[in-house]
Amino acid sequence: MNRVAVGAFVALVASQSAVAVEARDFSLTRVAADLGFRYSYLGPEDAVTLTRPGLTVLVRPGEQLYDVNDETESLDGPPPRFSRGDLLVSGAFVARLRELSARFSARGPGARPVIVVTQQEPLRAGEAGGAPSQVTGAITALEVRQIPGAQILAVSGKAPGKLPITLTLVGTFSAELPDVVLSRTSLIADASGTFLTDVSIAPGYYRGAILTVVASSVSGVTSASTQVVAKAPNGGSSIPADEIKPSDR
Repeated sequence: MNRVAVGAFVALVASQSAVAVEARDFSLTRVAADLGFRYSYLGPEDAVTLTRPGLTVLVRPGEQLYDVNDETESLDGPPPRFSRGDLLVSGAFVARLRELSARFSARGPGARPVIVVTQQEPLRAGEAGGAPSQVTGAITALEVRQIPGAQILAVSGKAPGKLPITLTLVGTFSAELPDVVLSRTSLIADASGTFLTDVSIAPGYYRGAILTVVASSVSGVTSASTQVVAKAPNGGSSIPADEIKPSDR
């Protein structure tokens, strides 16, 4: 076999290998663990967030678009899909996550080291070994109340200690309208597992709306949710100015 034929054969094998790797489904849970991301499932949005210092990636199954912090990008390969409780993604998306993890690896205190995922050692769905043991438990004692005099919710709860918590605020405004995701708030539970924060109801300033707060964490930790009805900031108070007719003011 001459040199030209050998070169053509090598190029063909390399291209076929690249296609085979790209065609594989990769476990996003495993990829996230190896690249130093925190993996969290957001039930209200049926989406997954991957977080590390300075970086949040939001992925939705069946969609070509995904969010990187405040920007939206498009997938090069097929869209992610759920299978057996895990989100499966393409090799092209794994490569993009590798680029992002390298770019943000030095940002913020406590950043985790980046482990490069190579094509020679792909992370396949259902593949055993390599990933750190998962934290298990549940978010409990989730409480939400509207702060008097404000359109702000005080949210508190318990979770396994020192884990990231994502609070997703969902508004239900009418039987004729679909639910709306109003905001997502990220925080960290303290060493005892307690978390407490304030969440604005913006832009859902609609008296009588049902506001649902869903608290989620990393994979393996059961989410929790609770609801409250939006009230006027001072709805329980008697304000003399409210008794004056608008035409007399």
